Amino acid sequence: MKILIITTRIPYPPFRGDKLKIFNLSKQLSVRNSVTILTFYRNKKHLEDKKVFDSLGIEIKFVKLSIIESLYHTFFAVFGSLPFQTAFYKSNKMKVKVENEIKNNKYDVVYYHLIRSAQYLFRNSPSAAPLNIIDYTDAVSLYLKRLSQIEKNFIKRYFIKVEQRRVEQYELIAEKFHSLFICSKVDRDFLQKRGIKINTNILANGVDVDYFNEQSSSYDSEKIIFTGNMPYYANYDAAIYFAKEIFPKILKKNPNAKFYITGQKPPMKIKSLASKNIFVTGFVKNLKAEYLNSAVNVAPMRFGAGTLNKVIESIALGVPVVATSMAVSGLPQGLDKYIFVADSIDDFAQKVVDVMTNPNIRLQLIEDGKKNIREILSWEKIVSDFEDYLLSELDKTNAIRTNAVKFIE
Repeated sequence: MKILIITTRIPYPPFRGDKLKIFNLSKQLSVRNSVTILTFYRNKKHLEDKKVFDSLGIEIKFVKLSIIESLYHTFFAVFGSLPFQTAFYKSNKMKVKVENEIKNNKYDVVYYHLIRSAQYLFRNSPSAAPLNIIDYTDAVSLYLKRLSQIEKNFIKRYFIKVEQRRVEQYELIAEKFHSLFICSKVDRDFLQKRGIKINTNILANGVDVDYFNEQSSSYDSEKIIFTGNMPYYANYDAAIYFAKEIFPKILKKNPNAKFYITGQKPPMKIKSLASKNIFVTGFVKNLKAEYLNSAVNVAPMRFGAGTLNKVIESIALGVPVVATSMAVSGLPQGLDKYIFVADSIDDFAQKVVDVMTNPNIRLQLIEDGKKNIREILSWEKIVSDFEDYLLSELDKTNAIRTNAVKFIE
């Protein structure tokens, strides 16, 4: 197949959820298919990432989008109905580039990544691809709904509600595509209950099993880790919530406990949490080593959507996880049994202490979890199933086109 991937951010380095998914998806698809990526760049330094994709046999093409342009379109979105996060990536240059790219190449599939790429849909033309696929990954409207429910600041909650209403209306654009993909059953069911009428499938977040491979190693029995992209508000909120509400209760039972907040670009409020028991590391190059050196990984998420990479990566390495039910709601069926779920502050703190004081957990419950998550969520398995679906839908579409031509003749 000849596949065009349209995404708004260069999928490298693959340290954030959206970049991680596109990097691994394109990498696996390129093994048996021709893959081209079309994306934005902010400055010339970003163009240096091209050599990574060249080495994988993936062609990547760029459109310049300055931060000034993004802010301009976001400001004027106030007077319209477009979600602000979509307006932030609005570009007439990208619209023209997409149309020319599709007109000049016979793509079988055009894959649009995230709701903010949907504005560039090109169809109803003889040169349009047979399959136009949109991957929302998460139900953004669900994320915003959950966020508004816990936000106490009236002004912030008002603007969250405004964006939620805009997103709810805009998500209907999915009906213009051949198929919609989402990363979890929870998100899919939410969108379907809202009345979005389109063929909707699961395209889960996966695990790089070559990187997150099983290793025997010693670990710090006092170390608790939280990982994630810190500017992402769900992570920002969870780290502060754990540090201020849950961790003090853990310290009462284990004064030597250490909480590590690991992730790129921590805001000042996260940095200010640092103390003799709390460590804010910022970005770390070897995240696997940080997981393996920890007694327990925590995911105290209070809102969000989709499937958390931090949870599935930890299970793949055999590192115990304590998480809220919100954090594990998007996992494939059966994997939640490998996670210690707690929603109250006291219960969460106690489960973390229980894991820290019971080293046999790594040898018992977790071993089976490592095996199953590799079988279910390896990128090889996920992309293989995705390819099978695309090929099947292409066969159907081509058959319809052939029959239509015969009927006209």
